[in-house]
Amino acid sequence: MDLTATERDFLRRLASEAWISSPLFDHEIVARLVEFGLVETEPLVSGEVEYRITDAGRDVL
Repeated sequence: MDLTATERDFLRRLASEAWISSPLFDHEIVARLVEFGLVETEPLVSGEVEYRITDAGRDVL
């Protein structure tokens, strides 16, 4: 699986802690990571989204 530098950087950051997006974050930037099952998301009541790395995402790193 070929990931972009941005996608790899995002996975590395999620490896240490979950991240909550700002309301203006462009979710398409990491959509492939979610589609591949490397990152999971949880919509929050505030309209933000929490991103967490999965075990599959850790394996890619």
